[in-house]
Amino acid sequence: MKLRIGPTGRFKIMQLTDIHYQDGNDVDEKSVELIRRLIREETPDLIVITGDIVYGSHNLEHVAPAFAPVSKSGIPWTFLFGNHDTEYGAPAEQLHPLICKQDGCLASHDPSSGAGMGNHVLDIENAQGKLQLRLILLDSGSYCSLFPGKEYDYVKPEQIRWYRSMIREMKGICPSARALTFLHIPLCEYETAWEKGNPQGAKNEEICCSLLNSGLFTAMLEEGGTAGVFAGHDHINDFYGDLYGIRLGYGRATGYNTYSKEGYLHGARLFEIGEEDDGRILTWERLEDGRKICHDRCEF
Repeated sequence: MKLRIGPTGRFKIMQLTDIHYQDGNDVDEKSVELIRRLIREETPDLIVITGDIVYGSHNLEHVAPAFAPVSKSGIPWTFLFGNHDTEYGAPAEQLHPLICKQDGCLASHDPSSGAGMGNHVLDIENAQGKLQLRLILLDSGSYCSLFPGKEYDYVKPEQIRWYRSMIREMKGICPSARALTFLHIPLCEYETAWEKGNPQGAKNEEICCSLLNSGLFTAMLEEGGTAGVFAGHDHINDFYGDLYGIRLGYGRATGYNTYSKEGYLHGARLFEIGEEDDGRILTWERLEDGRKICHDRCEF
């Protein structure tokens, strides 16, 4: 799917994450209203939702109200699954096509990706039709069947092979294009990015990555072209850090039906590219109180 930078010469992406819509209660309505307000304040060109959107045994029934603030916004949007979306209720094979039928949804699933549900690519071109930024969305799974209990899942080897092919395809189309990757569960390398990557933002909880490092970050380094990776999952982390030229970061938890921390506000992360920016990406956060948070080194 191709998107194009408009007459303003700018293209803005809003990342929402961890909405955790449960049953239409007052807290869910508060989350929905926040999403509407964030969209009004930022007027993005594209919305990306990075998982844990609907939760519970009635996930199919809650698709329409949970996605209403984006599907009725008139703005194109896409999504990927988190570990909770299909933890109860209908499986991904039923949930994914239903969500994709909602107005404005650009999500799909590439069967050649081999594992998960919802692995897909969106390309953003400049006004002349030149590819500038490729968005790669990956299903990071839910819980790992290799361990007892509920240890978090990992991106599978066949998905990594697909990722390599998407990067090579991107470079074949335009060697100067860059990729921005979204998934739900953070990579193991987020630990190093926090320790050594000159991090900006907050780390208020442990990084809840998989116990297994399947090598996605290594593939990104080997192939080149990946500008950054942004996750959800950890509700009170919002930091980003740079590791060997790749930015690893979090969105801002959006929904109120989640654990939180006193004083830690809900919101969204934004990304913006411009035709004259030489591929650079600007990022900031918009919080529920209307504040815009732009940390140091906000460009990457």
